[in-house]
Amino acid sequence: MHPSPATDYLDLRARMMPELPDHMAAHIDRVVVLAMALARRHGADESRAALMAQAHDLVRAWKRQDWLAAAEQHGLELLPLERAEPVMLHGPIGALLLEERGLVADIEVLDAVRYHTTGHPAYSVEAWAMFVADKVEPDKLRRRPALQVVAEAAERSLEAGALAYLDLMARDEEYGARVSHPLAEETREWLREWVGRR
Repeated sequence: MHPSPATDYLDLRARMMPELPDHMAAHIDRVVVLAMALARRHGADESRAALMAQAHDLVRAWKRQDWLAAAEQHGLELLPLERAEPVMLHGPIGALLLEERGLVADIEVLDAVRYHTTGHPAYSVEAWAMFVADKVEPDKLRRRPALQVVAEAAERSLEAGALAYLDLMARDEEYGARVSHPLAEETREWLREWVGRR
């Protein structure tokens, strides 16, 4: 029996962001449950996937000026896209703070948090489980049924699910929804090759 995902991350949460809004805590809970299920299905370490999921959005509820101020304080070099859309910084800043405060030392977990908006070619299976779970947790799937293709692809492999998500985001871009992060494009190309070899 697994511990309750609602309590697993309370220490991280209390020390990182005591005022984490209820809706964000609920999102994290859903991602933890799904990340563990995906890890189990694909033979990965459920506890590592759960820790990645617990940590991924602890500073997601910050305001744009907070992300920008933290980036400046830590000397992060920002792309123009990140300055325009500082929400993209919540993963990198979250990872920095987790490490700084001695809450997480595992580099794979920190990198999973750091890159969970874009994915990364060096991701572990557990990180892909967290990445996909974050994109297709039940509330997001209900609000955006087009994400069902991602959930279905993830049944085959987590990398296929991640590629389906990044492809969907690229199609949104074509219609002017947003500009893609260069690392998302690099990850997408890597996933195309990886999935193509399977």
